[in-house]
Amino acid sequence: MKKELTIEGMKCEGCASTVVEKFQSVEGVERVVVDLETKQAIVESSNEIDETVFDQALSDTNYTITSSN
Repeated sequence: MKKELTIEGMKCEGCASTVVEKFQSVEGVERVVVDLETKQAIVESSNEIDETVFDQALSDTNYTITSSN
């Protein structure tokens, strides 16, 4: 499964690395790619994962998911 998430609050490569780390800790996530320019995170997983799980993964950060596809 592939999900595209728009994330507000990322400003640097360190921010992107944090998002990748947080999303990779979610069970079932196989790959995460973050594009700072578009503020997009593309998440590939072995099964469908609800957006709320990704919201929870970012709960202790200053990043917010504003949309998903």
